[in-house]
Amino acid sequence: MAANFPKQNRSTHILSASREICRTIKQSDAEMRQKYPFLYHQDVICAIIFAGSLLLITLFSYLYISSFISAIWTVMLIALVLSLLHELEHDIIHNLYFKSHRWIQNCMFIVIWVAKLHVSPWYRRQLHLKHHLLSGQINDAEERLIGLGLSPNYKRMAVSVHPFGGLLISDDISKDARYLNLFTLQLHNALMGLTSFFILQTFVGYNVFCFFYSCLDYDINTLIGFHTCYPIIRTLAVCLCFPNVLRQGCLVMMSNSSHYYGDIPLNTVYYQNQILDSWFLFPFQLFCFNFGATHIVHHYVPSQPFYIRHFTAKSVKHTMVKLGVRNNDFGILWRNNHYTIDTREDEKQRLYGKCWFAACLFLGFPLYILWDLMIFEKFNRNVIQFIREQLLKRNIKRRDTTTNNSELKTNEKVMDANGSTMNDDMQKLNAFVNQIALYDVSADQIEEVNTKAA
Repeated sequence: MAANFPKQNRSTHILSASREICRTIKQSDAEMRQKYPFLYHQDVICAIIFAGSLLLITLFSYLYISSFISAIWTVMLIALVLSLLHELEHDIIHNLYFKSHRWIQNCMFIVIWVAKLHVSPWYRRQLHLKHHLLSGQINDAEERLIGLGLSPNYKRMAVSVHPFGGLLISDDISKDARYLNLFTLQLHNALMGLTSFFILQTFVGYNVFCFFYSCLDYDINTLIGFHTCYPIIRTLAVCLCFPNVLRQGCLVMMSNSSHYYGDIPLNTVYYQNQILDSWFLFPFQLFCFNFGATHIVHHYVPSQPFYIRHFTAKSVKHTMVKLGVRNNDFGILWRNNHYTIDTREDEKQRLYGKCWFAACLFLGFPLYILWDLMIFEKFNRNVIQFIREQLLKRNIKRRDTTTNNSELKTNEKVMDANGSTMNDDMQKLNAFVNQIALYDVSADQIEEVNTKAA
């Protein structure tokens, strides 16, 4: 693999292709809405999907508790439903539903937060909106926290499979992304992370103990009270924890394989994503609502609901591929998500990329308990370090107030004048990116981010 990756240019051809793709997506969106007018009622559709998802989760949980369906079917069915709730959360982050009723958005956030057992949606909103403006740069914290730019090794596997794997690499990312405060990150992950850890470790510990106890020819029923809480733990593990592990793992592997990183220019959507729609990826796409094949459309038009994007992606794929958008570039994993391809190594890297997905499926998920222990140990070390810093009265803030905050730390501060475009509008956009990257995004700025990120 080549050590150096040349920077891609923001040429007039690239800008023209991006505008054409964006126009095609919006045209397809308008045609669908004209054909099916009910699609204009986004708030109603959101409420129906939200209520229906909760009812399905309740139904599948009841069927499992009543022994009508097995644990494996329960995990897969609930994971499918949770992928819908994740998409709703993502669209609410972009303020696509109930714009004038923030309290409804907050209520949905609370329910989705518990159902997903993951980072709080309010904190994710800050990271995600910054991601749209910083995609592919060294300070794109959201994507780097799920493995973007990592070599295909055990650490990337742990980050990809475990919902809280980003804590393993958060120290390095915070050095590049000044807005990423490690204490705040851990605080927003702590509640659901510790809950998930307790449930899964108790579930595994109980079953391991029972296995060894039976191997010694002892009667496990002689331990009075030992089984009292296990039915509750088992139900929570099967109906909540395991479905989220499956859903989040599939989503992260699709996401960190579809984004490019490191050698792409700032604010150029053309270079940010590829289309992943190979049959080989169907098991992963199934539990993340076809994320790999449709996410590139979201980068071009962030204001499009997920249920329309799913159909739009199919109709605009031909246009995107014709204009040079990459399709099923599996070598991205062995290039650490870099855009530049070494033609001498590409065929071999594509094969290795496919093997990586198989390794995560057959090795990464079975080793989940190991990743769980690694992350819990990392979390404990971070807490101890924070307490030590507080006792020593050190400043734990990562933002250096002595530096000039008007300068954004990216891979590229000045565009290459050779075949590139840099006008007043671009300078204004970069100034806006600087502001968003250094400070929290307010509710009033969400629409502006949706517009400028496209």
